[in-house]
Amino acid sequence: MRAEYLSHVGAVRENNEDAIFCDAQAGLFIVADGIGGKEAGEIASATAVRIVAEKSWSAPDAPPAEMLREAFYEANDFLFSRGKKPGMTGMGTTLTAALCQEDSITIVHVGDSRAYLLNRQGIRQLTADHSLVAEMQREGKLTAAEAKHHPHRNILLRAIGQEALVEVDMLEASWQRGDYLLLCTDGLYNLVDEEEMREVTLRTAELSTAVTFLAEAAYNRGGYDNISLIIAAHD
Repeated sequence: MRAEYLSHVGAVRENNEDAIFCDAQAGLFIVADGIGGKEAGEIASATAVRIVAEKSWSAPDAPPAEMLREAFYEANDFLFSRGKKPGMTGMGTTLTAALCQEDSITIVHVGDSRAYLLNRQGIRQLTADHSLVAEMQREGKLTAAEAKHHPHRNILLRAIGQEALVEVDMLEASWQRGDYLLLCTDGLYNLVDEEEMREVTLRTAELSTAVTFLAEAAYNRGGYDNISLIIAAHD
């Protein structure tokens, strides 16, 4: 397994509130997009990623779904408690974590960061966005094109640290040699469409070049949000 990652502040924001973790040897990949403004958002995303990574190190033999779910609960408890302190009100984060094994990927997810599986046959979004516009799409009230430019597209229905209890999505997907896993925040997918993600990943010899190209594409198209992504290859 190979993997490369990149996180960029973008063209507009002063702070990078995204956080990522990439460990190809362990097959663990995490992305998070903090909310709550500047320091609170940065702390939320970085803390949530750290808690999940540390949980994986302390329980390497635990069933992946169980381990990740418990890590998400721990992160939620910690951030919800810390969010009561002065200057931290409203802190929270999206959180998407994938643990890859030889023929399967276990994903636990909250928020609107995304995981995609892509190969020569196509690209498939594995996670469901927990956002207002995504829910409106599922209800048939918005088209995908309308959702992309909706004034409330940044409103989340679920995030780590916002409530005392959080509902997490857990799923498994199969993968095989020649497949790629892409994790990213909305700063990428709002400006780079899925087919372009797939074509760049498949046609670029080096993963480092692919992540750089995709991040630069988002930056050059406005880069109005932080831009973060991880690409893992099943060799």
